[in-house]
Amino acid sequence: MVETLHSQLRKHIFKRPNAPAFLIAAGDRSLPISWRQFGRDIDALAWAGLKHVGKGARVGIIGENSYEWIVTHAACLMSGVVAVPLEPTLSAQEMAQRLAFVDARFVVHSVLYEDKVREVAKLLPGVFFVNFGSAAVDYLLERGAAAVANGEVTSVFEAEPDEDALASIIFTSGTTAKPRGVELTLRSFSMFPASAKEVLPVKPGDRSLMVLPLHHIFGIASTYFLLSRGAALGVCPDFRRLFDAVQRFRATRLFLVPALADILAHKLDHRTAMPDGMPGGIEWILTGGAPLPRRIYEHLQSFGIRMLEGYGLTETCSLYSLAPYNAPRVGTAGLVSPLPEVETKVSADGELLIRGPNVMRRYYHDPAATAKVMEDGWFRTGDTGEIDADGYVKVIGRRNRTIVLSSGKKVAPEELENLLAGIPGLLEALVSGEGESRLLTAEVYSTLPEKTVRDQIDTINRTLPIYKRIRRVIVRKEPFPRTASGKIRL
Repeated sequence: MVETLHSQLRKHIFKRPNAPAFLIAAGDRSLPISWRQFGRDIDALAWAGLKHVGKGARVGIIGENSYEWIVTHAACLMSGVVAVPLEPTLSAQEMAQRLAFVDARFVVHSVLYEDKVREVAKLLPGVFFVNFGSAAVDYLLERGAAAVANGEVTSVFEAEPDEDALASIIFTSGTTAKPRGVELTLRSFSMFPASAKEVLPVKPGDRSLMVLPLHHIFGIASTYFLLSRGAALGVCPDFRRLFDAVQRFRATRLFLVPALADILAHKLDHRTAMPDGMPGGIEWILTGGAPLPRRIYEHLQSFGIRMLEGYGLTETCSLYSLAPYNAPRVGTAGLVSPLPEVETKVSADGELLIRGPNVMRRYYHDPAATAKVMEDGWFRTGDTGEIDADGYVKVIGRRNRTIVLSSGKKVAPEELENLLAGIPGLLEALVSGEGESRLLTAEVYSTLPEKTVRDQIDTINRTLPIYKRIRRVIVRKEPFPRTASGKIRL
């Protein structure tokens, strides 16, 4: 029986009340927030604020990574309110459209996005907006804390919530399709921590960072896993300060997307004075959200950091395969979930399928789209791949990106992109098929001279079958635009 997220958090709140759950930057120091305080703040917000919204109501959350953000999300999950995280870089119109789509009546937001939220509020006159640091929220927290302390209400951690009720609607960050609202239950959020603890070493007192965007499933799922294991999380609201946060909070385990792993690697290259234990203090980094280029893998491995990979989607409530710390296998996205409740297989035509409590209920108000990806409980990931006899997953590429050449042969562009990513100095690559001939074209962003780029690609071409060779090269002068999860926006 999988231990619920509710019981995992409860355990630390009641058994380790004085241990730090979070670390907050304060000048040149870091201040701890205890598990007792974390639990009290969740209770206070749940009982003084969210109880008036009503179970099943939708609450939008807008803001950068912060302690207040995670308290709001956890309070929603533990009290039966549906959390709807929104990417703060969306336009005001896009935010309003998504909030209206899910019929949100209440929005909690960061003061950093106050101006944008005012624009959203003009478009949604019937919705109540409040910022994290407002006097209204402080008042609600004080009222809620007093009510719990005086015994007027019981803590949300006294009784298990309904694990199968809708807990969150998270919009996909797909690169080509219109984002859809993915319905996830509280049980879905319990599965990733239960699965990850079997293969990743995290214990009470370990330190990590809350750096991945919390509106994205990888960020929120990895945060709950680390909390469930009792790690102390340094709050990093700006990924551009990643290296500083690693130093300040002495992080030893990290969850990153490849783009952030690359930033960290370059910062380590240019370090001048390192505190004791850095970079050796980082024991491992697990990347997800996109394939990890070999050059980044080798770069960080050279610092003695163990590099691990995982694979998953919003619809599977984050990663469904993880590289085990003691037995990583290069070239794979790790092992399928060790939980018997989670089933995985490959369809006859090579598509990765998954079934289990971690899989979404459906796409919100989109039965047609749901029917396309769900069959007898199996979720069709849209990725072609393989699962070997030991349970290691190899993701070949997105089925909707497969290039069918005029000869009838099929090419996975991701395979060629990974080869190009191995060229030192070539930072980004996107392979496509053009015209009726489906001419293989590579568009690349690089710090190398253009002639060097072309020569290096010619060298790679000589190792490939003729039909897989890149026929056209376009050299960009600036990086590709990316989604919130670090994927190149197609």
